[in-house]
Amino acid sequence: MTRVKICGVTNTEDIHLCAEAGAHALGFVVEYPIDVPWNLDRQAAKELMREVPPFVSKVIVVGDEPHRIIELTDILRPHVVQLHGNEPLAVTQGLVSKLKSEKGVQVIKALRFFVETGKYFSEQADPLEAARILEDAGVDALVLDSVSKTWPGGTGKAVDWQVARKIRQQLRLPIILAGGLNPSNVGRAIAAVRPYGVDVISGVENPVRKKDPDKLIAFFKAIEGASWP
Repeated sequence: MTRVKICGVTNTEDIHLCAEAGAHALGFVVEYPIDVPWNLDRQAAKELMREVPPFVSKVIVVGDEPHRIIELTDILRPHVVQLHGNEPLAVTQGLVSKLKSEKGVQVIKALRFFVETGKYFSEQADPLEAARILEDAGVDALVLDSVSKTWPGGTGKAVDWQVARKIRQQLRLPIILAGGLNPSNVGRAIAAVRPYGVDVISGVENPVRKKDPDKLIAFFKAIEGASWP
C-alpha cells in the first residue's frame, strides 16, 4: 500500500484523527523560517509529539538554518527530519551526514517546483540531476512538492506528475509525492507516478486549517482504490 504522511498537524485532536484514519507518519512544521499557518514553536511541537501513538512516525518539517535544524532534532527526537527549505545542495549534504551518523534519524529532502512556471526551485536547474546528487548524499527519500512566490509548501497546486514519474523511474530512492493532493485526485496521482508515498496537508483540511474527518476518510479510500496501469 502507498504510504501516507499527513502534514501540518497542530493539535491533539488532529493527531488522533489522522492516526485513526491510517496515517503512517505525521508531520510537524517547527520554527519554519517563513510564516505559515502550521508553524509551531519547539515547546508546542514537543508536547504534541508526545501524543503520537506507537507505529506512527514523527516527522519534523524544518528549513534553511543548519544550526537550528540540528538543535531541534536534539530537542524533539523525531524519527525523520524533513528538509523543506532553501538549503543549497552542499549544505544539505552536510546536514544529511550529521543527522544520520550523529543523531540517528532518517532524512528526507523536498524537491520543489514553482506552481507559476513548473520550473524546479534550486540552484541546480535540472531536478533529475539534483535528485541524483541528493541520492548520492544519502537522503532516505525525496518529497516532490510545489512552491509559489508566497508559499513554501501547502500551495494546493499539483506538481507535474509526468516529471515526478520520470524522477521516480530514474532513482533507487523512495519518492513521496506531495503538492495539491486531495481526495478527488490522489488516486489518479498514484496511478500516474507510482510513488512510495504521498504527503498531504491542505487537501484534507477545513477552512480553519484543522483536519477534516470526512476528507481524511475519503483520502484513504481513494488510495485504497488506486490502481497502477
